[in-house]
Amino acid sequence: MASPSQRFNSTLGDNRQVNFRKKLLIINLALRDRDVECLKFLCQDYITPRKLEKCSRALDIFEYLLQQELLSAEDPFFLAELLYTIQQEVLLQHIGYTKEQVQSWLHARRRVSHFRNLLYELSEGITSEDLKSMIFLLRGSLPNVQMTSRSFLTYLEKQAKIGEDNVTLLENLCQHIVPKLMEKLDKYKREAALPLCKKAVFLAPQEKQ
Repeated sequence: MASPSQRFNSTLGDNRQVNFRKKLLIINLALRDRDVECLKFLCQDYITPRKLEKCSRALDIFEYLLQQELLSAEDPFFLAELLYTIQQEVLLQHIGYTKEQVQSWLHARRRVSHFRNLLYELSEGITSEDLKSMIFLLRGSLPNVQMTSRSFLTYLEKQAKIGEDNVTLLENLCQHIVPKLMEKLDKYKREAALPLCKKAVFLAPQEKQ
């Protein structure tokens, strides 16, 4: 039989978990469909595609992260990182963080890889017209389905056309269509110690040897 102190500690633990889940409910209600899609994109390295397809709410994502112990009442920093990345800093207060705290701890505690973060930043900077131009250039190697900037980049990654050590195609596309995004690519390559591209030359898929 559990001692009174054990029962007390257990009750405290249960209360902490319930209170944390209440905070997750509040955060979920504040997030829009677009935010959920952004969270799914950022969590691709931790949640399988099949599971992500089933996530229609932020709560579904939170539940998977809780199950994998990537998120807990004791350590909610991963969620703080995600909220900070999708620019929902106002929601950080619900889990005890400020924007400044996340910024100062991100270098040592980040879970979203630099590459995933790069793709997210690029997706945010690619307009619908930019995307149409990119799809036009790569039409011969893309499926004939409607794409968003995030699904476009995800497809390129799944097809091994881009990767942590291979951003040449991204450079080619951005240099020709969205030059302002080259700064983000150069920053990523400096941080990843990859050689900087001085001038990208675009070759359509059918022109490659």
